[in-house]
Amino acid sequence: VTEASAPFTSAIAVWEAAMALARPEKLAIPVVRSAEIVGRFLEERAIALRELPPAPEAASLSIEAASRFRSNAMRLNMADCFHYACARYYAAPMLSTADEFRLTDLETVS
Repeated sequence: VTEASAPFTSAIAVWEAAMALARPEKLAIPVVRSAEIVGRFLEERAIALRELPPAPEAASLSIEAASRFRSNAMRLNMADCFHYACARYYAAPMLSTADEFRLTDLETVS
């Protein structure tokens, strides 16, 4: 993230991070509080929050991801398909610590 020229994320990624941190086995805090933590994390690292692609492109690219990568070893879920759509639309590499995106046609960084 610190090496990216213009790092960004999407509302879906923020939502997923906030929900994950709020879980009992993680921070066990209200999701509103975990969302504040995620927001502060993004702000401190100058990570922009970008709009999702326009609806027609978001739909098309996420459906393409589901068609190509959901039924095999990658098992992209719905949110993953929209992350894929954002990365493809903005021609940006995907920051990923898991293998699912490394097995797609996206450029990934870890």
